[in-house]
Amino acid sequence: MRWIIATLIALFAATTAITAHAREELLLNVTLDYDQERDHIGTQAVFNDLAKSLSGAIGQPVKLVMTQNAERVGERIRTNAYSMLLAPAQLVGLAMRNGYVPVAKSEQHTRVVLVARNSAKVKSLEDARGKRIALPHRESLVSYMFKGEMNALGLSPTTYFGRTMHMTLYGAVLYAMSIGQADLAVLPEEEANQWIKREHSGVVVKAFPDVPSAGVVVSGKLDEGLKDKIRSAFTRLDKDLEKRLNRVKFGSFDPADSHDFEYVSTRGFFTPEILPGATIVTAEQVKKLMAQGVPLFDVRPLAHRRNGFIPGSVSVPYELNSPKEVDYDDVVDRFDLAKLPQDKNAPMIFQCNGAECWFSYKAARYMVKRGYTRVHWFRTGLPAWKASGYAVQQGS
Repeated sequence: MRWIIATLIALFAATTAITAHAREELLLNVTLDYDQERDHIGTQAVFNDLAKSLSGAIGQPVKLVMTQNAERVGERIRTNAYSMLLAPAQLVGLAMRNGYVPVAKSEQHTRVVLVARNSAKVKSLEDARGKRIALPHRESLVSYMFKGEMNALGLSPTTYFGRTMHMTLYGAVLYAMSIGQADLAVLPEEEANQWIKREHSGVVVKAFPDVPSAGVVVSGKLDEGLKDKIRSAFTRLDKDLEKRLNRVKFGSFDPADSHDFEYVSTRGFFTPEILPGATIVTAEQVKKLMAQGVPLFDVRPLAHRRNGFIPGSVSVPYELNSPKEVDYDDVVDRFDLAKLPQDKNAPMIFQCNGAECWFSYKAARYMVKRGYTRVHWFRTGLPAWKASGYAVQQGS
């Protein structure tokens, strides 16, 4: 009899715990992009109703937190503080790198363009060198994407342009163009085209790939069933609520996964896609070069190398103290040239953990800067080597 009572008590406790977990409050953060003008009272009301809609759809209370401080949100993303996040695409990309999973994307997209005043006589990005440029808020999606595109080209806006100005709203950016304070501006394509049509004094110099304007991510710690419920809730919203979301410039949502935000998540985070003075090589090319006797230098920290390395590679860690951006000074970094070829015409290859790893980019650039003429940069590194089916050695 006692064991029956004990079993019933245990079952009751377990059921209570499961029910309590099922009703656990979920924290929804909604981050507004800096450069979008809105009626904030109306926007707050819309997202309050969105939180209520989500709560009813998933069967758990949802607490709403709204903000326009992307930097603070980024800090909390890194600590996995939110259950759900509805935010501009650049924050979705950051969240993906910190354990969050995309479940929905806004139907609205953003294509960033570089636009110039006619009097500036700029027809290409090269013509824009040394000119004055106006951009929206530093933490906005538009500025993030432009900086990322410049980064991919191995360029920094702060040194490429004669003067770089950041302004909170699109209207201020366009006004700077209109009064001649700026020669160029970075804007969403729609805003730029409207200005060109209205002012009859501008031209789009360069357009970049479009990306979802915003997305929804959920904590990777949530169970799969709950993730599916959240995805379904966002993509099957009441039509009236969808219309109201459109009025506050978020729009309705489609289902999404990591592929939808892969491009934006790499912009501004990955290494540049070019390196003047060096040759970027593939895994197949590296294998052929090594067979010809060209040394491959693994410039990762030893702790990384212990998790696996390319057989025949030589460990020469690059001590990276400078920031992970193209506008850096390598005098604060350390690299033991004594372990590298002394002949500046000798071929050599540098490798680390892939396109997002800055050790090999900086090592290759370090050598080019010092006059080495046959530098090969294996940008995609160890992941590409593995993907090609080549052997990886364990240990150090």
